[in-house]
Amino acid sequence: MGAALLLTACSTGSDAGSSSPTADAAGETAAWSYTDARGKTVSLDEVPDRIIATADTAPVLLEYGIRPVGIIGFSRLSEEDLAAFDLEGIEHISETDTDISLEKVLAADADLVLDIWSSYNGGNFGSVWGDDIERVEGVVPMVGVNITDGAATTLADFQEVALSLGGSETSPVYAKESAELAELSEKVQAVAATKTDVAVAYAIPLETSVDYAVPTWTPLGSTLVDLGVTFAELDSEDGFWASASWEEPGTYPADLILVPSTWADAPQLETPTFTALPAVASGQLAQVELRTGYSLTGITSQLEAFLAAYEPAAHVTG
Repeated sequence: MGAALLLTACSTGSDAGSSSPTADAAGETAAWSYTDARGKTVSLDEVPDRIIATADTAPVLLEYGIRPVGIIGFSRLSEEDLAAFDLEGIEHISETDTDISLEKVLAADADLVLDIWSSYNGGNFGSVWGDDIERVEGVVPMVGVNITDGAATTLADFQEVALSLGGSETSPVYAKESAELAELSEKVQAVAATKTDVAVAYAIPLETSVDYAVPTWTPLGSTLVDLGVTFAELDSEDGFWASASWEEPGTYPADLILVPSTWADAPQLETPTFTALPAVASGQLAQVELRTGYSLTGITSQLEAFLAAYEPAAHVTG
C-alpha cells in the first residue's frame, strides 16, 4: 500500500478478522464467510452486495469502490468524508447512533451490516449498541472489524474484508489517498527522527479534568507511534485515557498538545494553569484529531494537520 511502516500487515490481515470460503453443516462451500472481532462467523451463500455500513466503515468501503445501500450514524461523517464521496441515493438508516430505524434496515433489503468493534469498555461496536445489536442482527447478519490492535492491523483487516466484498485498490480515491499517505508518512518519519526530545500529547478538555489519550488506541496516534513520534508518558489505568486535574494539567509534560477541533473552543482551555503550560505559552497547541476513522481519507487529512504543527515544534518542557 505504499507506507510500509503503517501498512505492513495489509497483505496478511490478522487473526481478529478473516474472510474465506467455508464449508457449511452440509459440507457445501459458502460463497462468503467472515469471522469478526468477536469471534463470530457469518457465512453467506453469495458475496454480499447490499451492505449497510456505519459512519466508521462507510468511508473505507467507498474508498475501495464499494457503495453501501445505507449508512448508520450518517451525521458522524466528517467534512473530509462528505467532500470526498458521492453519497447521493445512499439511505440514511439513522442520522445518529441512537435512532436506528429497523424499518429502514428492512427496507434496504441488505445482506450485511458492517461495523467496527473494539475491546474498549468491555467490548463494543462503533455504532450499533445495546439492544440495537439484537434488533439489527434479528433481520440482517452483522460483523465487526477489529480496531483494537493499532492502525496497521486494522487497515489490514479492512483491506481483507473490502477485497472479499469486491472492492479494489485501483479505485480512484483509494489510489490517491494511498499515495498521499505514503508521502506524508515519509515526511513525518524524517521529522520525528530529528525531534526525539519533543513529546506530543492529545487532550480532551472535560469540565472536571483534562483527559490525555494513550495514542496507540487511536487510529492516527498508533500511526504516529509507528512513524517514530514521541508521546508524553501517561499513567493510564484502563489503557485508553489518563486524567489530570485543572489545578495540575501538566501532570504529563508535553511539548506539543493536540486537541480535536470539536473541543477547540472549550472554555477550560483558558484556565490559567493550562495557558501557563510551556507548550501552550509557546504557541504549541494545535487542532488535530487522533481519533480519525480508519479511512485513508480521514487519516491523511489529520496527518497533514499534524505535520504542520509538528515541523516547527520545539522542546519547551523542563
